[in-house]
Amino acid sequence: MRIRSISHPGTISRTIQMLPPEFYKRMKPVIFCLEDFEMHRFLLETHLTRLLADRVEVKYFRSLSQLKASHGGCQLLISDLNVSDSKAENTARFLLDYCEHTPVIVQSTEEDLPGQLEQQSAGRIQAAEKGGQGHRFTEAIEHFMAQFDQKVL
Repeated sequence: MRIRSISHPGTISRTIQMLPPEFYKRMKPVIFCLEDFEMHRFLLETHLTRLLADRVEVKYFRSLSQLKASHGGCQLLISDLNVSDSKAENTARFLLDYCEHTPVIVQSTEEDLPGQLEQQSAGRIQAAEKGGQGHRFTEAIEHFMAQFDQKVL
């Protein structure tokens, strides 16, 4: 850890602790998961643990209003479309806005809407299997982690 003293004429000097670069490399990305159905949430949690172990911090939300009220941000949102307080079309509109600043993985039993979101978002939304059970989900998570690791380095 480096310590640097800063002073300006006529002011009290301050000491700032600079953290080593390794500290920032160890930062874990935060993933938000919007899923209201307990069984799908359990499956998602199981698959995320299998794929990522402790490389990420995961926060779960049961409703869109809970997610909107959350403080802090995330580096990835994994979202169901039909949740207790939002129909698929409403959640889809929210995700199109959200993906402007955060990548999104959509999981849904809806047939057409996830694919439409992929096309409308220019690659910022990826459709994947429900509950994290499949190769599209695995590929999307691996792609996200590779991109995150490149940003940190």
